[in-house]
Amino acid sequence: MTVVVNENRNKRARVASATHVAGCRMDLNVRDFAPMAADEPALAGGTDEGPSPLEYVTAGLAACQLVTVTKIADAMGLDYTGLRVDAEADVKFRAAQGAMSPIPRFSAARLVVRMRSPEPPERLARLEELVEERCPVSNLFLDAGIAPEVVWAIETTG
Repeated sequence: MTVVVNENRNKRARVASATHVAGCRMDLNVRDFAPMAADEPALAGGTDEGPSPLEYVTAGLAACQLVTVTKIADAMGLDYTGLRVDAEADVKFRAAQGAMSPIPRFSAARLVVRMRSPEPPERLARLEELVEERCPVSNLFLDAGIAPEVVWAIETTG
């Protein structure tokens, strides 16, 4: 199965801005959507008024995987329901020089793709292959040396 890519879409930039509110609190702006709050937990010096930037990256990984599964499954004409993706990313802290606090770094990522489908195993295996090579955020992790572990929890129906 071939997925056709519109070459003109490859050149569109994704634009976002972060505006300082107070302390670690910021407003994130993307296109014409209402601002999204971002902050750090109190333990990290914030006021916990929104997800942290690292939590947004983790949520972006889950969302990107879900969109990729949806687009490819629909292009393949797969029958499915109950699609959900759970993501978890481990953060390790590296010592910083001087009085600076430790530097957080992603060290591992795990995804669980949950869905129900009556499709045969061969078609579902093809879906997995295509998603693995096409999810942009998953590939961003991979390019950084962190291969996300992906578990497909497919409940067969019908």
